[in-house]
Amino acid sequence: MGVEVERDQGALFLPGVSRHSKPTLEDRLIARMLAPWLDEELARGMGASLSEAHTARAEQLARTRARRAVAHKLDKLVDRAQNPRLLSRIALIPPCREQVHDAMPLIVAIRSRLLSGEPLPARGVARLKTLLSDRSGPCYVYRGPQSLTLALQEIAELLQAEEAKPL
Repeated sequence: MGVEVERDQGALFLPGVSRHSKPTLEDRLIARMLAPWLDEELARGMGASLSEAHTARAEQLARTRARRAVAHKLDKLVDRAQNPRLLSRIALIPPCREQVHDAMPLIVAIRSRLLSGEPLPARGVARLKTLLSDRSGPCYVYRGPQSLTLALQEIAELLQAEEAKPL
């Protein structure tokens, strides 16, 4: 017999708005330690109100610092795709140049959104962060024409659709 968890399908999450009260220092530290796992859950649509750690992680992802870091990861992805010689000095999986090139208009648009002052939902930021760190995903592995573009379109729609929903 399973327990049903209500999914928070994209409620706008703003810092300071949480399930109970503002996350404690302990909640924030736990959220940092479990960041990859919590990012996966938030990206899949698990609500920030699921636990205090989820709430703290959602707040962290919505902050300017985290958004800048994800924008920087996008910049690095593009730079490595355009300058494959850099990879010869660094032991990294090279990005799929074709996929990155085809997705450039979306990459630029999403990067711009990340660097804007507009509030963005943590789910969209988590989804993008998860996509960029997945070394077997469309950023790095050719999975068919436009696979990265399609993944980024979904993220862009999440960022647009969720922003308009009421708290």
